[in-house]
Amino acid sequence: MNILEKRLADLANLPSVTPGDQIHLTPDCVFISGQSSRNVIKAFNRLGFKNVKNAARILFSHGKAEDEEIRQFCKEKGIRVIDCDLPQHFRAENKPLNGMVFAGIEEDMKCLGVRGAIPVVISPDSMAACLATGSLTMFIPESVYIEISGALSGKVNGKKLCKYLVNIFDDSLIGNAVILGGKVLEQLNTDDLKELSYFFQLSGTAVGICSPGGPFGQVESVIKIKSDTIKM
Repeated sequence: MNILEKRLADLANLPSVTPGDQIHLTPDCVFISGQSSRNVIKAFNRLGFKNVKNAARILFSHGKAEDEEIRQFCKEKGIRVIDCDLPQHFRAENKPLNGMVFAGIEEDMKCLGVRGAIPVVISPDSMAACLATGSLTMFIPESVYIEISGALSGKVNGKKLCKYLVNIFDDSLIGNAVILGGKVLEQLNTDDLKELSYFFQLSGTAVGICSPGGPFGQVESVIKIKSDTIKM
């Protein structure tokens, strides 16, 4: 097992997992935000759910016109509503995102992978069920480790590196778990890492994480890129 699979197995109370396994896991945090928030609430009511489980692990981010509906739902269910993004929230609580498994509904949740988090994106109906049961169901995807080695050129920043990776991989990573590592990651500043994080979203990965030290276990595919071959 690699860094992703070990954590998913842990939250599913399993000794190990392999690609293709269907597991039921309890995420560290459930986050509902954006325009899908209303769809989650509608699905919760349509599916006949009444109560939520593990309310302390659930966070809603308020919307705009839907503020009152969201706040009322959360008040009834004992769910916290925050008015900032997840990184800001967890910094305020002095909790690192590294190693945490998040369940979310918006594709931009995948960007948390650059901070060492493991975001799992699910549908509004699946999220409604997750609120009610405290768990979600997923299949373990095959893992691809992408290592970028060497010194980072002054012309290469996080945005350009993201564009380069998206262009060379095109649609080939869709549905895979991607572990992005290598010495280059240690040379990026906070802003560059934020720009690079969109790679997980734009490439269609099932789940992705930045791990400069490597996959820490078995993966199905290893791709090595030298920084001096990156052309912009």
